[in-house]
Amino acid sequence: MFSHLLFKLTHHALFEDRLFRAGASSLFAAVLVFLLMPPYIALLNRLDATSDFNHGKRSPPPIMGGFLLVAAVLAASLCFSKLNAYSVSTLVILVAYSVIGGIDDVIKIRNKKLVALGKLSKADYQSKADGISARLRLFLYFLFSLMVAVFAYKFIPGLSGHMTMPFVKPEVWFPYLPRWAFIVMICIVTTSSANGANFTDGLDSLVSVPIITTSLFAGVVAYISGNAILAKYLLIPHIPGGDELFPICSAMVGASLAYLWYNSPPADIYMGDGGSIGFGGAIGIMFVLLKIELFLPIVGVVFLGEALSVLLQISGFKMTRLFRKDKTGQRMFLRAPLHHHFQLKWKDRYDSNQALNSKIIWRFHLVSILALIIGSLIFFKVR
Repeated sequence: MFSHLLFKLTHHALFEDRLFRAGASSLFAAVLVFLLMPPYIALLNRLDATSDFNHGKRSPPPIMGGFLLVAAVLAASLCFSKLNAYSVSTLVILVAYSVIGGIDDVIKIRNKKLVALGKLSKADYQSKADGISARLRLFLYFLFSLMVAVFAYKFIPGLSGHMTMPFVKPEVWFPYLPRWAFIVMICIVTTSSANGANFTDGLDSLVSVPIITTSLFAGVVAYISGNAILAKYLLIPHIPGGDELFPICSAMVGASLAYLWYNSPPADIYMGDGGSIGFGGAIGIMFVLLKIELFLPIVGVVFLGEALSVLLQISGFKMTRLFRKDKTGQRMFLRAPLHHHFQLKWKDRYDSNQALNSKIIWRFHLVSILALIIGSLIFFKVR
């Protein structure tokens, strides 16, 4: 760890301070993204690493931008976060889920090139647009989250299935899940968070702000819960060692802010599944380890809305087709995920697609910020 090395060389307590390490981690990740993103975009353009066919007058931006973000977060975390069971669990999920998403991106790029060569039709390409099948992805999500859950139970002292309830002090009600149920909870929350982030990554910068707000919330909770005095004062669970998630969260915030420089509309690069799935999974595991998993639907309401819209669209269509006499299904939304529904619903209100998309993006961003404020009020005060 770079900060620990600086402390040994200088004996200056600043380099061991959690706030300093978190700030340095954020800046380090942001600088890495700022410096490396332009040559990275140029490399991806040369490789024609795109998944779009038509993008107006501009060439379609490349995907797989998330790989660089994950690498920057990993480098910053290793430099400024002390490795313990909390940080290792989170980084393993970040890397493993990112690899799963990255394979998905590579398959999409390959299939698009096959279409250009005439070896695959556009219809077949659309049917294979997910790259890895949904069932295989879910299996891999659960496999890695199960491995991390078992690791966490073995190496985190005192890890238990207690959950912090919204609007209720832990002193009043601090429900407990048995070990098997808590392991299932880890798998479900991590997988759901990864899927929610992946569904949200559909418009320029749309997924970046929810990643920032949820990471910021988790980082603040990690910092406070790792301090016995602050945790006692604010009546939240004290989690020794959980504060090492703070530099990881701040690295995710810094990398995402720098990424917005290149991903703000019109985007120069897309995050791709490698980034959205990796960050979504890391956010999910951190919320569980910090005992705030029930606050993820509040702070990450955009992730929740996008994921629920897909679930309701598919299940609703199948159910109505099953019970209707004419065997035709009824869709709840014009299109899923949710941001596509608003694209179709509001398409006649605006003169261009860019204006329409910007309106949707900014409204979703405002929802994410308001959700952060509401979640913070509930967690720290309204109990």
